Amino acid sequence: MEITLLFAPGCAAQEPTQALVRSVLERLRIPADVRVVMVEDTQQAQSLSFPGSPTVRVNGSDIEPEGEHAFQYGLG
Repeated sequence: MEITLLFAPGCAAQEPTQALVRSVLERLRIPADVRVVMVEDTQQAQSLSFPGSPTVRVNGSDIEPEGEHAFQYGLG
């Protein structure tokens, strides 16, 4: 399993989100590669289809159903 955590710089939810994801994986004993990506600019946000911070993807799919169908990507 691959989990990607995407954040905008200064996102207040970064640390709690990372801690929650790691806690759930540990509690359920799920082996996973967790990758953290800092989305630095609008171009990167568009190339990553980044709907907002934080974004959590499991095997490439956004865990928020609305995130898969976002029409605008960016940093705020």
